[in-house]
Amino acid sequence: MQKKIIALAIAGLASTAVFAQSNVTIYGRMDLGGVYRDGNSGGVSGIDGKYEIASGVGAGSRIGFKGVEDLGNGLKAVFQSEFGIGIDQTSGSSSASWTNRNSYVGLTGGFGTVVAGRLDGVRYGIFNTYDPFAGGTIGNFTQMTIQVDRADNAIAYISPNFSGFGLVLAYSSNIAGPESFANNTDSVLHTIMGTYDNGPISARLDYEEVTFPGQNFSKTWVATAAGSYDFGAVKVSALIDQIKNKDAGLKQQAWLIGAKAPVGKFTVKAMIGGVKDKIFDDADSIKWALGADYALSKRTYLYANYGQIKNDDGAARQVTWAANSGALYGSAGYGTVGVDFGIAHSF
Repeated sequence: MQKKIIALAIAGLASTAVFAQSNVTIYGRMDLGGVYRDGNSGGVSGIDGKYEIASGVGAGSRIGFKGVEDLGNGLKAVFQSEFGIGIDQTSGSSSASWTNRNSYVGLTGGFGTVVAGRLDGVRYGIFNTYDPFAGGTIGNFTQMTIQVDRADNAIAYISPNFSGFGLVLAYSSNIAGPESFANNTDSVLHTIMGTYDNGPISARLDYEEVTFPGQNFSKTWVATAAGSYDFGAVKVSALIDQIKNKDAGLKQQAWLIGAKAPVGKFTVKAMIGGVKDKIFDDADSIKWALGADYALSKRTYLYANYGQIKNDDGAARQVTWAANSGALYGSAGYGTVGVDFGIAHSF
């Protein structure tokens, strides 16, 4: 009832005609955790123990608004506007606790769905889906890779489901910083991904290219394959990823194997994965993690996780709980061993 009252109040601020046939939902997540990090390995040295309390340790705290309007003849308008929030502090800027997340407007029907806006990265979504830690907590593997978390000025097409098979096409005219005039220095992204979801089986095959017009780096390409099988008692997943830019001297391969199992009110998680540098010798890393969630209700749970990175002498990867390390309300890497604990509530 309270959500409906809030939704109606917001709707009242706009034109009644616009909202007359729309269904608007308010949703969000409040997440706060404590983190301790330490440890030296490979090129990481001189680390002292560091403890902190932060927002979004398990997954980013956020608030969002989404809705759908029936336009008739099977056609619907859809929208979502989502904002990241820091519930433990402000940034010290006028934007305070708000950062724009996955936000779009589009149409859906028998042809599929077309949306445009600031969209979650396709490859980023694959890592978060098949990583048992879903891109969050100290245990996540996603932080070990180079990611496009979200793409600005983007458009995407999602096909209907054909006996479990699907297709995603995406394009962004800008994935790195403010868009420039005439796009002459913007990083342009092209993505094509095949999907398969049928019963206990899930799989993704993705190919992406990023071009850098007017810059020294000509093109980065990425190929990712991932899958999972849910046995009921345990769900196992695996992923392999290749990223390459010859002009930038970048050629890396990442892999992970994970498992997630429900045990009463607990969900137990485990992961091991590595990054192999094919350009520089002695620059590889391996990360492994263990964790557990405890459900207090359908919307509230406690979590605790442990993660550790082992670096070669020429590698210096450090642990963080956020895949978008260094971003507002994210976490820069620190040390090679970490543990976290926290609480999350979804509404």
